[in-house]
Amino acid sequence: MLDKKKIEKEGIKLIESFSEILENIPQSDETHYVVDLKNVKREDGEAVMKKDFHKKMKKLAPNWSEGYVVAEKAP
Repeated sequence: MLDKKKIEKEGIKLIESFSEILENIPQSDETHYVVDLKNVKREDGEAVMKKDFHKKMKKLAPNWSEGYVVAEKAP
């Protein structure tokens, strides 16, 4: 049987030791990615609308009024 008090005590020690380790990491405004992302931005150019765009939109947004999608107002 697991001792709840012992698990709680060990958990607190683990969090405190991890916090101490994090204090030694220098502050940085840089963002690091695990995966090497290349060319994540699109090339500028003229937008091209596919011929069945409106048909697909009408399936996704069933509430339409005078050619516009009708949606609920955000709070």
